[in-house]
Amino acid sequence: MDLNHPVPYGEPPRDSDGSDDGPRPMVELVAGDFLLTVNPVDGSEIVSCPPGRRPIAPRRAPGGEGPAPAHEGPLLEREEERHRLYRLMARGRSVRLTGPAGSGRSTLLNAVARDCAELAPYGVIRLSGYRRGPKDLLHELYAAVHHTPGYRPGPTELVAELREVGAVVVIDDIEFGGTALDEILEATPECAFLISARPGVPARGERSGVTEVTIGGLSRTASLELLELAVARPLTDVEADWAGDLWFHSEGLPQRFVQAGALLRLRGQTSGAAELPEPADLVLALAEALPEGAREILRLAVALGDVVPGPERLLALVADPAAPDHHAELVASGLLSPIGARHRLTSAALGDLLGAGYAEGAEARSLTAAQHYAAWFGRRGATGADAAAEAEVLPSVVQAAQRAGHAAAVADLARVAAPALAASLRWNVWERVLRSGAESARGAGAVAQQAYFHHELGVLAICQGQLARARAELEAATALRGVLSDAGGAVAGRRALALVDDLSRPLALPPAAQDVTQPLALPPAASTAQLPAVTAPASPAADDGGDRETTRLTPVGSAAPPPTRDRRRGMRRNVAVAGAAAALAAVLGTVVAFGLSGDGDNPDDGGRPEPSPTDDDAPLTTDADPTEPTPSESPSPSDDPTTPSEPTTDPTTPPETAPTYDDPTYTPDDPTTGDGSSTGGSDDGGASSTGGDSGGSDGETTEPDPTTPPPDPEPTEPEEPEETPTPEEPTGEPTEPGDSGGESNGATASGPADPTETPTETPTV
Repeated sequence: MDLNHPVPYGEPPRDSDGSDDGPRPMVELVAGDFLLTVNPVDGSEIVSCPPGRRPIAPRRAPGGEGPAPAHEGPLLEREEERHRLYRLMARGRSVRLTGPAGSGRSTLLNAVARDCAELAPYGVIRLSGYRRGPKDLLHELYAAVHHTPGYRPGPTELVAELREVGAVVVIDDIEFGGTALDEILEATPECAFLISARPGVPARGERSGVTEVTIGGLSRTASLELLELAVARPLTDVEADWAGDLWFHSEGLPQRFVQAGALLRLRGQTSGAAELPEPADLVLALAEALPEGAREILRLAVALGDVVPGPERLLALVADPAAPDHHAELVASGLLSPIGARHRLTSAALGDLLGAGYAEGAEARSLTAAQHYAAWFGRRGATGADAAAEAEVLPSVVQAAQRAGHAAAVADLARVAAPALAASLRWNVWERVLRSGAESARGAGAVAQQAYFHHELGVLAICQGQLARARAELEAATALRGVLSDAGGAVAGRRALALVDDLSRPLALPPAAQDVTQPLALPPAASTAQLPAVTAPASPAADDGGDRETTRLTPVGSAAPPPTRDRRRGMRRNVAVAGAAAALAAVLGTVVAFGLSGDGDNPDDGGRPEPSPTDDDAPLTTDADPTEPTPSESPSPSDDPTTPSEPTTDPTTPPETAPTYDDPTYTPDDPTTGDGSSTGGSDDGGASSTGGDSGGSDGETTEPDPTTPPPDPEPTEPEEPEETPTPEEPTGEPTEPGDSGGESNGATASGPADPTETPTETPTV
């Protein structure tokens, strides 16, 4: 066996007697939307949680209040602060209690918690803030209220459940403040928090609404009374004078007088005539007065940073059968303070012991602790609950062994402890152990363990919703397992990567969310919004009060509707009156035409009477049938070429200008018609002008001069529009120009179009 191929997790190290409890079974957990199977061999497997596995209605926990500290000192001169805290809690306010180390914050919190036992429906819930973040505390609060083994709710479920919890939450030794504290308060609006914080912890947030209460030391009288209670007898004059100096040196901190009382008790048991130490050497004098087993526990605590393992672990770590008794004595002497279910050295005691040489042999002690916990976690009997009980100590053991340079021991410990920590749902400790294990495995060259740690970190990142980090960790684990030809681990890594790929894809919109009003002829990317109408500019000759034609833009990709009869009529009328700038309008689909009237007394119009100016709204009768092709001729009033009439001049008419190609009113001659339908220069047209009695426009269709403005129509009152007559079909045979009289000439100028002529498209302005 080498470091790249360690003993599998299913084969833990054997005990000294050769016994073996066998491999540990896999554990299934529900973490939010995922089903997590903790596999100790190849790494955890994660899939989407199937229906029915998540608890729908979490059950209420049988008891929400955590264990109270076993040893509590007397509470002196704290009645005012105690009643104030109770009144604030009774009004539903949250309180943050601050004070220097050793001022008795934990003792005051415990007293107030007992007073508030009946204030909230869920009672009092005790939590420890030691090495915990806001998310850790929220999950522990959920676990304290609901009995859901094997279930870690997701963010949505967690917030939804905690909003219904109404309790007094006591958090001792919180290590954060500011916006992180605001996050907890906003997630639990029905809870009142009683928090204690050490000096140096960030202050509360501005919008948290937490009341700050600060406590200090005791008075001289209360300090001496506390010392007498600790020794259970009156003080002598020498002891009273020594206690006065201690009060001045410690500023009345209660913890110092608890330690002084323990020292006086120990001195009384040995020799009452012993000299009392200086106030600054109180901790060292107390440690020297303790038994050797207690001093060994202090050396182990210094080696591990400050934390002290539980009494059951101390039996093996210090090799002393009286280790549990020594542990209790250290707690009663004030050298150890509680952190959750475990204890640690006070800050003042840690500094004094480090300066006194208690750190000697720390490397060997940290290695012993790492090996002991690795053997204990490797046994089948270590469950998730046991791992949760040791969650306060295990990070300190790992960090201490890592500082001492025992990389292989740290990698082995993290390898066997990680599955139990995952099952315990203390995922903050699980993550710390995994990161320390990955770093130590890299330093020790243990590639297989390094691949396992990266895989577990990737699975944890998926549960936390950090997909980018999960992909990086899983890819690293898969690459390392590919080098080792670890088929089982590579398959687990590829499955987790496939889940990351599925979660990284954007969600597709359901069919119901799509726009059902979108036309089928348009592509999905085309816009179906209705474009605004564009109004054609009015002609200078048009009446300001008249209607105007509007043109609506067609959306891109849609077919333009075929021109209607009215629209063709408008096109021809635009050509006929372009030079005169007459306006056309479309109102609700009905085209209203303004007729162009000439001299009503002109006898050369073929005997056909000119429409009166009041017939502006009547439709023209010169339009061809919609089923026939549109001829190139356009009806227009004809002028006598021999006796031209003087046009009526309107002062509002713009000056005459020569038409150009850029002018939209310019209409060029159609060179395709040579049968007399074009204007001027035709032999047939000249012959037809001599026949008949029409005068000069017989058999010839002339275009109006664009430069000549039309005569102004006489102002008349508009009449009601008459019903549009249906144009009659042409019944007579077309006659050659010049064969008939005025009627034939009129039909040529104003009658229906000749069906034998070739249709010519009329340019549109």
